[in-house]
Amino acid sequence: LFTLNMVDSWGDGWSGAEWTWTEDSTNSDADTGTLDNGASGTAPLCGVGCYTLSVGVGDYPSEVSWTIVKDDTGQDEASGGAGESATVCSGAQPSPLPTTSPVPTVLPPTPMPTIKPTPSPTTAMTVSTFDDLSDAITNNGNNAQINVVGNITFDAAITISAAVNVAIRSSVGAVLIGGDIGAGSGGLFRIEGASDVTFTGLGFKSGSASNWGGCLFVTESSNVEVEDADFVECIAQWGGGMALYDSSSAIVSGTSYTNCSASGGGGMFLYDSSSATVSDTSYTNCSADYRGGGMALFSSSSATVSDTSYTSCSAGEYGGGMALYDSSATVSGTSYTSCSADNSGGGMALY
Repeated sequence: LFTLNMVDSWGDGWSGAEWTWTEDSTNSDADTGTLDNGASGTAPLCGVGCYTLSVGVGDYPSEVSWTIVKDDTGQDEASGGAGESATVCSGAQPSPLPTTSPVPTVLPPTPMPTIKPTPSPTTAMTVSTFDDLSDAITNNGNNAQINVVGNITFDAAITISAAVNVAIRSSVGAVLIGGDIGAGSGGLFRIEGASDVTFTGLGFKSGSASNWGGCLFVTESSNVEVEDADFVECIAQWGGGMALYDSSSAIVSGTSYTNCSASGGGGMFLYDSSSATVSDTSYTNCSADYRGGGMALFSSSSATVSDTSYTSCSAGEYGGGMALYDSSATVSGTSYTSCSADNSGGGMALY
């Protein structure tokens, strides 16, 4: 009676997002499935009465979209994306009218379907050079989905401004390499203007900035999400690996900071009411000339840190692992091993 059209903007299937076709009257699942691979596919949806299609989230929800089409009319009945659902109904065919009765059998009207909006279109690109990466970000803006398939050495820092739903990831663990390229803030990326950017499966190496964020500088109420990444030998005045400024935020998970250094916040620096959620992350041999060898929070900033380790991190003054000044943190399941500070707070300093 209906056909489910499935689309993946990246072209590699739904990556764990599954759909379920549930009969409403019995609340029982009639069918289930997914888009195993490729950019598109279809599946029949059968049954008489009202049914609800529910689609899971999967690993890359921004890539998932779908449409339910009624077979006999070819019309779209509902559409949506990952984590969304829609209910559609089909009436049973009426029985022929009995010859002895002039009164027709009247079926109740079919309820209007619940229609979900189609997600904004995404632009998927594969890049392997600095020029391709820079052009992909500059020319596509919102909803750009970029897969980095080779190590890239940066010629200059890249600015992402006023762009949302930007995803930069690597299916092969590519490394983005910086150096002395004259960056002031953001040795590899400067993210500004309330942008929303996700980095997944990437390495960041040798990013360098004279002021903020050896690899990433996040400012002007922007947000970043960093998953399964490695920051190695990154350096800046504030935030060797990453700096958050001006009410910006970060979600960091499954990530490592190794041999990163700064005057404050060798791995991460949060300033001016910025916030971070950090989980399953490690800081190793990170250092600060003054405060916060692994992480530093200043000026009403906040962090939630869980299942994270600080190992052999050091500071010239306070907080070998973490330093908090006029800021707050909630810490759980976290270890500080062989961390040191010349003045006080080898593991953590609060002042």
